[in-house]
Amino acid sequence: MTKPLKTVLILCAVFGLCQIATANTYNVTLDTAPLVGHPAGPFVVFLEFTDGSGIGDANNTVTLSGLDFSGGSALGSPIVFGGASGSLENGISITDTSVISFFEEGFNPGLQLSFSLDLTLNDDSGGTPDRFTFFLLDSSQVPLPTLAPFGDYFFGADIYSTGPIFDAYGSDASRSLSVGGPASIPVPTITSVSSVPEPSTIYLLGGALAMMGVLKTFSSSSRKGKSKA
Repeated sequence: MTKPLKTVLILCAVFGLCQIATANTYNVTLDTAPLVGHPAGPFVVFLEFTDGSGIGDANNTVTLSGLDFSGGSALGSPIVFGGASGSLENGISITDTSVISFFEEGFNPGLQLSFSLDLTLNDDSGGTPDRFTFFLLDSSQVPLPTLAPFGDYFFGADIYSTGPIFDAYGSDASRSLSVGGPASIPVPTITSVSSVPEPSTIYLLGGALAMMGVLKTFSSSSRKGKSKA
């Protein structure tokens, strides 16, 4: 076997073992009409991002953009911790740089809350995935009651390289908020928009293909030279 061919085979093996990270985008919509005028307001968007490895390895990022309150408004003065930054007005980014990162900011509800959700998809070592969780709190900082098996969240996403696994729940209409009666909020809708390789992955694979092309040309030229000899 010629040296260039060996090199090509080695490159194929290396890139075949590389994990192709992708960024997934989803449109999320939550019906907040039942909260309009509710005495438990104003309300709070609370976002939690936990690192599955437990060391804050910063291998995944969650981004919320284009937040629309449909007649409502953000109240400003966000509180961030760990790898969280941004605001409801301008977009939010959370990277798992600590075991737990969180974001919170108050809002006056409109008919619905909608936004674009982007997730990078990298596996954590040890088998426990990074997890993003979305809560709404009332003015007493208590999560709105939901039908989630624990924690009263509206939806969560476990992050894997094969794609996120979502679980979503509506509110629990049998339980009242801290002030006033219950609020009947349906299960949020989460719709996939796209799944594309991250730019770094595209460049990596492109470089590999270019290298293989050069080696193929070199190998072909070598064979022609030998045949002429």
